[in-house]
Amino acid sequence: MSEFKSNVTSDAFWLRTLYMVAFFLVYRVIDLLVLLLTVVQWFFRLFTGQPQAELADFAAALGVYVQQIVHYLAGRTEEKPYPFQDWPALPRANPDGGE
Repeated sequence: MSEFKSNVTSDAFWLRTLYMVAFFLVYRVIDLLVLLLTVVQWFFRLFTGQPQAELADFAAALGVYVQQIVHYLAGRTEEKPYPFQDWPALPRANPDGGE
């Protein structure tokens, strides 16, 4: 019971709870953004026959960001995602098509 009492009265516990709620809301907004990106990429494929490269790169970075959010929410890491650290960078593909 002592551990429970110390957690309830801990500022760090409530601050982390606040961050968790905020990042969960960000996660839900990203869910809608992914839907928008999907529709836009569908139109690019319809009219040009291929996806828009910069949009695809942004979507890939967004996927890494979602992974960071999930890891924070699940307690796998204490490192808060963007904007508390840099936006996820993607490794550039080699010109021969390999990663």
